[in-house]
Amino acid sequence: MTDLSSAFLQRLDTLPPEAIPEANFFSAGGSGYLENPTSDLLALFMGGHAAIPPWLLRALITCLHIDSDANELDTTTLTVIREERTAGGKYLDLLIHHQDFIIGVEHKTFSPLDNPLEAYQQHLESYRDNDQNIYTCILKPDANRCQPQQGWPIVNYSELVNTARDRMGRDHAAVPFSKWHVFYTEFLNHLYTLSGKEPTRIMNSEKQTFVTENFQQLLKASALLAEFETAMTETAKLTMAEIFPDKHCKHRVNNWDGGYKAIHLYPEGWGNETSWVTLVYYPADDGQTMKFYVNGIINAADYPEVAALYRYLQENRHSPLLLPAANKAEDWSELSRNGKVLTLSYGTPEGTLEEALRLLKEMALLLEDVLVSKSLRYQLA
Repeated sequence: MTDLSSAFLQRLDTLPPEAIPEANFFSAGGSGYLENPTSDLLALFMGGHAAIPPWLLRALITCLHIDSDANELDTTTLTVIREERTAGGKYLDLLIHHQDFIIGVEHKTFSPLDNPLEAYQQHLESYRDNDQNIYTCILKPDANRCQPQQGWPIVNYSELVNTARDRMGRDHAAVPFSKWHVFYTEFLNHLYTLSGKEPTRIMNSEKQTFVTENFQQLLKASALLAEFETAMTETAKLTMAEIFPDKHCKHRVNNWDGGYKAIHLYPEGWGNETSWVTLVYYPADDGQTMKFYVNGIINAADYPEVAALYRYLQENRHSPLLLPAANKAEDWSELSRNGKVLTLSYGTPEGTLEEALRLLKEMALLLEDVLVSKSLRYQLA
């Protein structure tokens, strides 16, 4: 990979943003301005398909000021439903269900607002299964003059698009380049066109020139990152197999803000994928290398005494018997979601992969004791 020269990377890092008008695929033809096709695309980029990152949902979470970190959105508990039918036979355009929140979206393009919002609200209440807060909104082009209703604030297309564009660099960089990057960019252009405001170009001419001139290098870089992700995932799974040779272990990979990559591991017998361990790698402060840390998640659904466990671990957090491979100065442990989820998060002395794999084993054994044996093997006091 010597083709990826320092000059190439430096030029990539200094490309400036610029906004100029451009046409887009959806507005150039077809019936993309109609409400149902647009709603289908909204759902697609909000988590409606497992293979497509929920970039637009992260923007909507930001617009609605939802108390959940959009950058670290765990998509393993995300479900997006189109045309959700209420008991009265009415249809809500979008229902977004997550373990941390529920969102109801009534989508309007050019038609007036004439919908049973109160019935929608009641229907959303029936989806609560984790004491989630419920959020609702009316999503529409800026030119549509329908007014906000009680409990249903307006989110204009321009606000959603501008928020999505502000996030685009870090969101797109977090996953290998694919056709969905192009489709998403075009869809944002399309929404901005429908908003009634002057559409703007997302990728300026200098960036397009850079991609054109360095396309092969960018493809190689993308392929190399994808290969590294696969290697790290297999390494994490093999590490779990060493300590749990008889357990099946599922996994999922999330992309977090700032280039963080999270490999979630779900050993058999730890509940319904509600408790897990995570190997995380991220860019180091020097901007050239990477570091690792490990998380452990214990859900009250799998171990009801999480609050007592949290207090016990905090009291003994400096014990050399508690996670010996961990750097106790890098402890971000917390009890969250109304006391129902315990997160144990530790770095290692040097942040290396070797150290992190030792810590991953220790964290997994600790969770095994708690979740399966219902006790801590270690005497920490």
